[in-house]
Amino acid sequence: MDINDLFDGIMKSTNQFADEIAEQRLQEKMQETGRGPENGG
Repeated sequence: MDINDLFDGIMKSTNQFADEIAEQRLQEKMQETGRGPENGG
């Protein structure tokens, strides 16, 4: 394993974590507004 493989692994983990946080915030925002895909929001 070289440094590029290590860096790629770190970036993938970081991006996955960021995606999970974004998904959580989206869910929270939809709950706050009472809007979501199920009621045409």
